[in-house]
Amino acid sequence: MKALRNLLIILVLLSTGCAALVVGGAAAVGTYTYVAGMLQRTYNANLDTTYQATLAGCEALGLPIQDRQKQLSKASVKVVDGDRDVWISLTAQSSTTTEVSVRVGYIGDELASRRIHEAIQARL
Repeated sequence: MKALRNLLIILVLLSTGCAALVVGGAAAVGTYTYVAGMLQRTYNANLDTTYQATLAGCEALGLPIQDRQKQLSKASVKVVDGDRDVWISLTAQSSTTTEVSVRVGYIGDELASRRIHEAIQARL
């Protein structure tokens, strides 16, 4: 009975989008996770450095910045890629790591998101 209950709990979590948390645990630095249209990656850099790399990466890709905000432990950048809005969220995980989430368009575009992540990584 306990095994059946555990199986049901896992099935519920998988169907609600929490699979990345259950299956992957804490994401390793440098690995990508694509969840609900957002491509996430944790970088070995503090928030300030990652934020500056994000701005420089977007500029290098020719993505006009529409809005940018930075606070103590999080930041966000909104750019335009052709006719699609792009949202980039940065969250300090520690004093030396930052999680960056990129969503291209309303439903997401993994390849375009990966291109932006690569531009960020190239500037770190």
